[in-house]
Amino acid sequence: MIKKSMRVDGMTCAMCAKTITNTFDNYDGISAKVNVGAGKVLFEYDESAYNLVAIADIVKQIGYEPILEESLEDNKKLRLKLRKEIYISVIFSIPLLWAMFGHLSWFEWVYVPSLLTNGIFQLLVSGVVQFYIGKRFYIAAYKSLKKKVLGMDILVVMGTTSAYLYSMYLLGVQLFGDSVMHPMYYFEISALIISMVLVGNYIEHIAKERTTDALVELINLGAKEARVIKDGIERMVDIDEVFLGDHIIVLANEKIPVDGKVIEGSSFVDESMITGESIPIKKIKNSSVIGATINTREKLIIQATKIGSDTMLSQIISTVEEASAEKPPIQRTADKIASFFVPIVVSIAIINFVVHYFLLGDLFTYSFTTTVAILVISCPCALGLATPTSILVGNGKAAQNHILYKGGEFFELANKIEAIAFDKTGTLTIGKPIVTNFIGNTDVLDMVYSIERESTHPISQAVKEYGEEKKSKTLKISNFETLEGKGIKANVGKDLVYIGSVKIIHELKLDYKEFELEYNKLLNEAKTTNFVVVNNKIEALYAVRDEIKDTSLKVINEMKKRNLEPYMITGDNAIVANAIAKELGITKVYSEVLPHEKAKIISDIQKEGIVIAFVGDGINDAPALKLADIGFAMGAGTDIAIDSSDVTLMSHDLGLVIKAIDMSKATLRNIYQNFFWAFSYNIVAIPLAATGRLSMVLAASAMAFSSIMVVLNAFRLKTYKLPEFTSEAKEESIDITKEKGGVIMKVNVTDMTCGHCEKTIKNALIDNGFENIKVNLDDRTVELDLKGREASEVVTIIESKGYEVKI
Repeated sequence: MIKKSMRVDGMTCAMCAKTITNTFDNYDGISAKVNVGAGKVLFEYDESAYNLVAIADIVKQIGYEPILEESLEDNKKLRLKLRKEIYISVIFSIPLLWAMFGHLSWFEWVYVPSLLTNGIFQLLVSGVVQFYIGKRFYIAAYKSLKKKVLGMDILVVMGTTSAYLYSMYLLGVQLFGDSVMHPMYYFEISALIISMVLVGNYIEHIAKERTTDALVELINLGAKEARVIKDGIERMVDIDEVFLGDHIIVLANEKIPVDGKVIEGSSFVDESMITGESIPIKKIKNSSVIGATINTREKLIIQATKIGSDTMLSQIISTVEEASAEKPPIQRTADKIASFFVPIVVSIAIINFVVHYFLLGDLFTYSFTTTVAILVISCPCALGLATPTSILVGNGKAAQNHILYKGGEFFELANKIEAIAFDKTGTLTIGKPIVTNFIGNTDVLDMVYSIERESTHPISQAVKEYGEEKKSKTLKISNFETLEGKGIKANVGKDLVYIGSVKIIHELKLDYKEFELEYNKLLNEAKTTNFVVVNNKIEALYAVRDEIKDTSLKVINEMKKRNLEPYMITGDNAIVANAIAKELGITKVYSEVLPHEKAKIISDIQKEGIVIAFVGDGINDAPALKLADIGFAMGAGTDIAIDSSDVTLMSHDLGLVIKAIDMSKATLRNIYQNFFWAFSYNIVAIPLAATGRLSMVLAASAMAFSSIMVVLNAFRLKTYKLPEFTSEAKEESIDITKEKGGVIMKVNVTDMTCGHCEKTIKNALIDNGFENIKVNLDDRTVELDLKGREASEVVTIIESKGYEVKI
């Protein structure tokens, strides 16, 4: 089974959606989810039994216009077609409207040519509007009746046809009967109603187009062409002509056209449009790259690994479209109400006519006009558009902020969340160890770097990166050996070097009193600490830790302000888990938990009646993500975790959890506002029409206006401001003060978190001639003497090392 989205023109209300859904329910191996707000239908079908052309034929048979290849040109053509119909309708309605002034006492001063009041002239002119322009309503009404679904088109057809036929009856009486008086026709009513509905549809179409701007922006992110090497020749081809395995050249400042892997060259790639990460990522041979991201530095040659609908960008677009087509419970309730709406309105109209004409003895004309007004003013469209337009805009706004919702139910559940449980590694922490401290004889760093290069352990990788930052030399080593559960050892020239935990120290029967204070301090900070032993003498120790993300503390604090209880559920040991939890202020901690036990803990919390969300990124998080009331998967996580979740966060930023909840709450509020308008409009409008307080023309205008209001209200979501989460550093930026010793500059470095960061920044500034540098990790500030140099120079040096300076 595959999923494909198709644009379908002519859908206006919930009944249109029901017609399409009911039709495809009668076919095996295919289902349809309709998004009226976006004018799209998401089909899930068996590729061996159906194709898009066959599906389009079925859609056409039930009275709608499928668009197989959507483009901006298609939208333009549709707008022009609607505009042309409006022009014709208005031009032919103006003479009828002019003639209507002749029947109104307060417009007696208006000159009305006798031709315009001629019944035959009005019959012919209004007929153009009624049957040429209005044929779309007749066709749609016929198709929906065949499918036993009553929609808005039925009401328009009944109202306008009644006015037209009654006017024909009056004209017949005048021409062939004994009447000598010139009757008042209602031809203008049928024409004006159709004109007003068309104008409403046109404005609604424009507004709907604007609600899909976020999707259009996502689609426009993709590259349109690629520079492909074919038979040794480099040539530009359309993106659709790129095939799996093709070698593609990407020059500096060009978009990477498709997902792939680097086979030649190295560069930095800006992935912010997909992941939200502001710092370009280094790409070397065999690195994966994402289509639509930007190569910022050097030429790359990549091999295409995913093309077309399989690329990450296409998957994001597909997820947004699918989520927009999903109906939350509140919409399913609205659809049920809408399905009874038209029969109820028709019944009210008939009862209204009977009461006015037969019971109250009102004139036929009055009884008739109030009845037609009821038919025209009643609008199920607003009910049908209330949810899909809001969800469409909400989904688009969320996608722009790197949040992908999997379905509509999340919008209602988000209001009920009482607690959020987090995995630790890769969720609350950055997900990889880094060297935070190196204490002792720094001369042995070259030895440590050279030996750790031989190991594939994550800690060794962290030391390797640290050594590269310090520009360590690679020395020749021999007799490399892994000591299971303890560390590693090797010979560097004539020296025997051991690197490992305190177990090695005990085994070698060495005394580490010189480092005991630092060792215990680092252990209490939940850091993995290794000793460096050269020729049976402890020369140094270093500490490694998976650091807490910059935004984690602020997110936890924000949760507490909102009375959301934070939990930590991790497979890590109790010492590390409790240390991290203490730093973040989390009191409910589950450590040393096996993967299947995570789901059981979630289940136990749910049994207490608590609605809980779970945030994770690994394969071991999948059961908990699935079982939680709402599962949030970090986008950098595994495919299994993402597939098991309700919401995918495409960035490492934990603040997206709060943003996702806030966006869903704003969307739900918007839906409720739409429903309030839709219901209150009909509740107020129908009695006004029944009591003659609304003319038929005003009724048509009000009906069109009701749908436009719903769409415009949904459009307001685009202006909704999501909260921003930065580190918990103090809100200082750059502070420059004059002292006796010179000009002192104090700058806030927001993502400086550890001893490694401190040394990197200090060394960079020293290398550039700065002195008296003080780094404070607690408030994340760097203080130094400018010595007559510019503050901007300091900022440039720090930013060149990949850190962010708060301006």
